Amino acid sequence: MKPTISRFVTDGRVFSLEQTPTSDIRRTQLSIGLSGSRRWDYLVPGWRDVSVGISGEIAYVWAARSIIVLPSHKDEDPQVIPFDEEDLIVVFVAGPCWLLVCETSIRLIGPDGETDQVHFREVVEEASFDGHIVIVRDVESLEYRFEVSGTNLVEVIDS
Repeated sequence: MKPTISRFVTDGRVFSLEQTPTSDIRRTQLSIGLSGSRRWDYLVPGWRDVSVGISGEIAYVWAARSIIVLPSHKDEDPQVIPFDEEDLIVVFVAGPCWLLVCETSIRLIGPDGETDQVHFREVVEEASFDGHIVIVRDVESLEYRFEVSGTNLVEVIDS
């Protein structure tokens, strides 16, 4: 079982991600390195790929059930945000909140916890976010639009 290694740069920081399959196909060993000087190890779900997000100075990775916010300075440690409700498909930063596009819902998570959520009948296939409007498309190609308004999700109805 050969590890997968990738690197990315954000705001002058170089991160490496090493994903190593384990004997349990439900788990993957994830090692995150910062500029070759620090390293953190996590055991994450293995049924979805580990993904990377960058928004301004915030860099993060996510697996099926957690977000790992990467340190902005070499002396800090990552912050792990667990999410056990359902699989994460795409994760966006929406001001002070996290906008989670999940398998069958979207959720807005603020500093004090979940502030809003919307559920769908079908599985979400893809999503995009322009900083104000999140567009979600399900497996039946139905498209939904929601405005992120503070800590709320407001459906946008085309007229």
